[in-house]
Amino acid sequence: MSTVILAEKPSQALAYASALKQSTKKDGYFEIKDPIFADETFITFGFGHLVELAEPGHYDEKWQNWKLESLPIFPDRYDFEVATDKKKQFKIVAELLKQANTIIVATDSDREGENIRSKLKSVLIVHYLKILYNRN
Repeated sequence: MSTVILAEKPSQALAYASALKQSTKKDGYFEIKDPIFADETFITFGFGHLVELAEPGHYDEKWQNWKLESLPIFPDRYDFEVATDKKKQFKIVAELLKQANTIIVATDSDREGENIRSKLKSVLIVHYLKILYNRN
């Protein structure tokens, strides 16, 4: 049983970790020891676009090469894929979330923060608690 706090970016994860009693930096996450958490607790993060729309060729071979006459492209459904350069961090986040019994989504309450949450949810089957905060 563990609690995972999902931050939007590394600097945000560091700020959260710094506010808690004890944190140990690991590869792609922080391990937290603090009396406010009964379970084993981790803070991890996304960055940029961990998950993005699949390229047109994913849907149909005729869309593999971009041509004006192929536009507009409207697949029957839109699929998301893990960004090639973000696979390592995605795997870290996925493993932590899959083992968690409590997930706290602590991203910014803006478009990008919501995008990270919704795209991860669309790729991973997880249950989570949404936390909103105000920087004022």
